[in-house]
Amino acid sequence: MQTITPPDDKAANDGPTKDWQHLDGVDPKGKFPARGRYGEESIVIFQTKHGYRGTSRACPHMFATMLKAELAQNETMVRCPLHVFTFRLSDGKGVNCAGFHLDIYEVEERDGALYARALP
Repeated sequence: MQTITPPDDKAANDGPTKDWQHLDGVDPKGKFPARGRYGEESIVIFQTKHGYRGTSRACPHMFATMLKAELAQNETMVRCPLHVFTFRLSDGKGVNCAGFHLDIYEVEERDGALYARALP
């Protein structure tokens, strides 16, 4: 796994917990959702009309795989396939499931590869 610093000054000043990491084995031209690794975490990458986004591998409710989740609300949210719990891709907040939160990862394509960083 490769850690890089993005070229823009804002992202470079986000500190060590905001490091961008190369997502080995995830092809931007491949099929989505796709599995990826962010450090020791297994994550799911979605391609939306707004770009790429990553989520935790499992829903925090009953731990159903998010690999079978569906994009919703103009592709700004993701819906768990088990109980239809819905989370915002912007911050992971549960929309119809108060108290539940899904980890979200910002994902960017650079030079034909995908890179991710965890959102706070």
